[in-house]
Amino acid sequence: MPDTHCSKCCPIKPPKPETPVPWPVGALLWLGTLLAIVGGGYLLVVWLVSSAF
Repeated sequence: MPDTHCSKCCPIKPPKPETPVPWPVGALLWLGTLLAIVGGGYLLVVWLVSSAF
C-alpha cells in the first residue's frame, strides 16, 4: 500500500517522452555521398549490361 503522506508532499512526475536525437550534418553528408556512389555504380552497371546486348 503506498504511503499517502509521501505522495502528497513529493509528487511523482511522469517521465518525459524520449525525443530522437538529430543526425549531425557530417553524417548526413557521408550518407548522401555513399548513396550517390552506390547509385552511380548501379546505374553504370545497368548501362554497361544494356549496351552490351
